[in-house]
Formats: sequence, C-alpha cells, structure tokens
Amino acid sequence: RYYGGAEVVDQIELLCEQRALEAFDLDPARWGVNVQPYSGSPANFAAYTALLQPHDRLMGLDLPDGGRKTHRAQSWGQGGACALASCPSVCPSQPATGLIDYNQLEVTARLFRPRLIIAGTSAYSRLIDYARMKKV
Repeated sequence: RYYGGAEVVDQIELLCEQRALEAFDLDPARWGVNVQPYSGSPANFAAYTALLQPHDRLMGLDLPDGGRKTHRAQSWGQGGACALASCPSVCPSQPATGLIDYNQLEVTARLFRPRLIIAGTSAYSRLIDYARMKKV
C-alpha cells in the first residue's frame, strides 16, 4: 500500500472483497475483487457520505492554500445523494509565511459551525498542528 497506517482499512477491504465474492457466488480461486477507490476523490466521497448528512457543512483548506479540490466540495452527487454546504476556506494561509492561520481557523469554525473539519491536504508542505485543530 502506498500509505502506511491503513491496517483497519485493509481489513475492511478484505471483508468487502469476500462479501462481493459471496454475493455473486464466485469462486475466489477463479475470480478477484478489488474494492479500492481508484483515487482520493471517491475515497473522500465515501468518507463524506458515511460521516455527514445532506447539507451538513465541511471545512478544508482552499486549493491555493494547499488543500484538495474534494475538501471544498460545493455539491457531491448532483442527484442530491449528498449535497454539502462548504464553508469558506478553513484558514487561508498567512500571506507572509504560507502557514495555516490557526486563529482564523477558529474564528471561521465558530462562525460557520461545520460538522467536519478536514485536516488533510494535497499540496501543503508544512507540518499541521493536529492538536490545535482538534481543540477547534
């Protein structure tokens, strides 16, 4: 696996693969099943639909600040499966340093009260203060 620390995900994937084979009465010696998402986008969608209700708010770094496009989704599933209200960027980077502005993160979170704050990125090369984010 590309990322470490995914032991629980590995177990869930194996269980899903076994159940898919059983559901279609397929012989595992002849058939294989892969339930891994092909990229981070469907993986994020799966997490959002598991954790959030329609119209719940989520916050994540804006793309120019190092975030991921799917962390700022305006609407997932155009048929209404999971329309999410996205708040303004969690914490735009401080222009002078490029660092996350944790004070602004807290102000914005109190204002918009998101159900989920995403503490992950795609292109943020600095360390994230997860303890500080958890307090928010």
